[in-house]
Amino acid sequence: MDKIVGISDRTNAALHALALADSNGGTIAAGAAARRLGLSPTYLAKILQHLAAKGVVASVRGIGGGFSLLKPASEMACMEVLEALDGPLPTRYCLFPKAVCATRTCAFRRLCVDVETMLVETLKKSTVADIAAAFACGGGPERGSA
Repeated sequence: MDKIVGISDRTNAALHALALADSNGGTIAAGAAARRLGLSPTYLAKILQHLAAKGVVASVRGIGGGFSLLKPASEMACMEVLEALDGPLPTRYCLFPKAVCATRTCAFRRLCVDVETMLVETLKKSTVADIAAAFACGGGPERGSA
């Protein structure tokens, strides 16, 4: 059986790393962000490199390098980041990989449609800056050098 909602671990890591970058003036070193988020530096660097290839962040090499947001976090929708990493959200009408009901009147079908609608609307309205605000008010991981 499948999930109704599935935001990947890498999308979650990316959104939080971008929020840390916003909290840090728009740039972040992958290693510092990884330490702050409790992730492998290699894992997070690969995610950020993928976002750089998709034009979400810029990669700066060398001493003092890292990753920079290419637009203000307040203009970067969470949906944009998710789609850059994972592509469009799959449309779910059944919790089974293949629908098993003979009709399209299953209660779970309506639930899947409603949840997908709410999720898409929320991800389009929510921004990286919204996540960064949680770090600023102590709602994120412990503060440290990022």
